[in-house]
This record gives sequence, C-alpha cells and structure tokens, in this order.
Amino acid sequence: MDYLKQLIDLYESAEEMSAETVLERVLKNHPEYKSLPIEEKVRLQREFMQYVNSADEVLRYQNRSDTGLINDEGMRAIETPLNIIWPRECRIPHRKYVEAYITNISVPKSIEELQEYYLDGNDAQILVKDAKTTGITNWSAPKWAKRGDIVLFMHAKMARSHLTRLRTEVRTTYPKRSLKYSRLLHAIEEQINFHKRYGGKIYAIGRVYGNPEEEEPLPGKHYSSRIFCDVDDLYLLDTPIDISEFNSFITINALSAVTPLYGDTYEHLKELVMQKNDVPEYFVKNHSTPFPHNLVTAETWMKLGLDYRFSFILESQFRQCYVNYLLQEISGQKTLYKECACYKTAKPVTFVDNVIKINGRLLPVEVKLNTASEHNLPKQCEQYCNLNRLVLDTKKGREADMDKVIRDKVLVIDTFAVSVFNLSDRTVRTIYDLIELKTRDDIRILRDTIISEFGIAD
Repeated sequence: MDYLKQLIDLYESAEEMSAETVLERVLKNHPEYKSLPIEEKVRLQREFMQYVNSADEVLRYQNRSDTGLINDEGMRAIETPLNIIWPRECRIPHRKYVEAYITNISVPKSIEELQEYYLDGNDAQILVKDAKTTGITNWSAPKWAKRGDIVLFMHAKMARSHLTRLRTEVRTTYPKRSLKYSRLLHAIEEQINFHKRYGGKIYAIGRVYGNPEEEEPLPGKHYSSRIFCDVDDLYLLDTPIDISEFNSFITINALSAVTPLYGDTYEHLKELVMQKNDVPEYFVKNHSTPFPHNLVTAETWMKLGLDYRFSFILESQFRQCYVNYLLQEISGQKTLYKECACYKTAKPVTFVDNVIKINGRLLPVEVKLNTASEHNLPKQCEQYCNLNRLVLDTKKGREADMDKVIRDKVLVIDTFAVSVFNLSDRTVRTIYDLIELKTRDDIRILRDTIISEFGIAD
C-alpha cells in the first residue's frame, strides 16, 4: 500500500486538517501499518512532512492544466512528489500558518571588506535593487525556515557607527587626492545616506522559496552564516517601520542576524506593517503557527506534543515543551542535567544537550528538530563518546562518576522519533516512533526499549 500517497491525498482534500491530524488518521485507519519496520514508518512521516513543508498544495496546482495557467510541461513531479519544478506564476503556494523572522542587515566592518565586496552598495542596498528588478534574492536564513515562511528585512540600527568609523579611517589613512580615497569615501557616504533613510527600520518583506542549504561564506565577509535560501516576492515598504514602534514587544537578537517571531508577537508586528503600507496578499492572509506554549504542563505535554510537534521552529522550544518532560518521565527523576561539558584528551570541550540517569547509568542525550537535515550527525555524536570527564552541572562543578557513564552510545531525539547512535558502526538507528507516544504505558514501553538498547537492565 502506498501510504505516502494516502497521506498526501488526505492532506490535499482536507484543507483545515493539520499535518499531524492527517498522520494520526491515516495511520490509525490502517492496522497493517503497525507491522511495518519502525524505520519505514518514521521514513514515511519524514517524507510526508518534507512534502508539506516544501510543496504545500502542489497537487492542486498540478491539476490546473485546464486553466491555461499551467501546462504539462510547465510543472510536473519528477520521480517522486517531493521533487517539484515550479512555474514562476505559482513559485510559492499559500500557507495559512507560517513561521516568520526578522533578518537584521549590517554593513562592512573593514576597509578590506568594503573594497572587496561593497564599493557598489552594501547588502541592505543590494536587497533594494533585487526587489526593484527580479523580486528574488538569496539570503542567509535559519535552518528551520520552510517554503512560504515570511521574512522581514531590517537595516541594523548600529550599522551607522561602523560606517562613520570607516569614514574616519579613510580620511586619516589615504591621500585626499588619491583615487582610492575618493572611491572609498563615496561608497561610505552613499551607505550613510541610505542608513539615514532605512537604519533601524523594517523596510522590506519576502517569502522563503527554496529550502535552506549550507554554503561556504565568502572569505572576509562580516557575517558568518553558512545557511542560505532563496527569498521570493520581495516587496519594499512605502513606510518602513522604525524599531521604536516595536521594541516594546520585540527584542532584536544581538547575537544573530535572525530574530524569530512567535504567535501574537508576529501578529502584532504584521498589523503594524499593514496599518502603514499596502502589502501583498500573501502577507495579509498568513498567520503565525499557533502553538499554545502557555498550556504546556506535566499533564498536557504529551497530548499537545502529539498535536503540534511539527510546529516547533527552535530546538529550545522543542526541549522546553516536550523533550524535558519526556526525559523526566523516562528517567523517573525531576532533575535534568542540561548542556553538560564533555572532555576528551587533546580535544576541545563540547556540550551534550542532556544527560539522564536510568538504572544507575548515565546516558548522553542529543536533541534535534529533524535528524535527517543535520549535517554529519554521527560526527556530532562521536564527541560525546569515550569521554575522560563529564561535568553534569558546570555552575556547581558537579562531575559524573565515569564508571556509570555510557561511553559508546548516545540517545538521539527529534520531532519524529527516538534513535540511538552506536559508536561501533557510526550509525543512528530509530528505536521508537513518537507518534505512538500517547499514554504513560507508552512511556514505559519506550523506557524498556532504551534499557534494552543500552544494555542497562537491573
């Protein structure tokens, strides 16, 4: 039976049904699904969610060849429904619920960077050119971004100080009649004038088109991001939104270019933008994914996790609202060891997400949103094996008894499943499908499975 096709068909025919509900309904109505190998069941879920995230409503578009908008050559699935060629007219499908984020654009930090990349304009200026010409750009992005998510572009408020410093450096370093002096100073003055208009303001919006991909950053650039994606439907705001209008409910991330926007925070900012601007239809019709964080308790986490587990956009959200409760139930202890320092001879210190105790043994735990999208997960897990020291609580200096630490395996949890990394063959193998976790009895089954896999029975 083609379960993937059944999942997609139901999702396409029931517009108000969430992806989680579709999974639950199809899998519940087919008892034979239970007999599938666990890795096959989880693979189906991953492929279905990849479809939902990257090609929402694509079948609806594929069936519109009779409208003249799309013909058989204009768009067709290639080999599988996950590999889609989109025509320009419908590059990004509409999604009612989306994630959104602000990307804060800075400026060159050195004369060398300015000369190499930005004499004709910095990134914030280049975005304007892209919006006025193709309407498409390629931009740094969070790895959780999905097709249809909303990007709000902001020119960094503090960028002005970098530009004035560079201007002073040019004036004191180069002869005033030199070509280099005039070219550098002209570029800086242009960027300062641009900042006077857009600095500290959200001045453009767009929609994520391509799935985020890892790329090597150009040498010498002021940003260090390795994750980029295509952004389509760029739109310049006639009235940019100054940070003073939203800093009472949004704190711009000082450590990263990306500031995620959750629930009411995004809705509030969206209303602010629409009050002052005519905006594209895609911006008007979308809403922030509704995850009821305030309702998560020790009694509700399992049910809410089942209903919303694919709505998490940050590992910290997933940990706080689901994994922490799960680990407490599995270990039977309220105390959770978090961000534990791992020491190995001649290696830099690393930090494993959690350590839990079961039957007197200490198990390292690594948490991800989706292990399938992780770059070299086995290499990450290797860092937590064969340790010389393990500090459970860095603030209190509490160290683990190394005789009790599991040295050759790591428990791995993502929104789909529980898996085990085995150092002997460097594999990550699924041992439990989280769609099955609904009751305390299921937790006992999961606990027993982990005990068996790690060989730590009483």
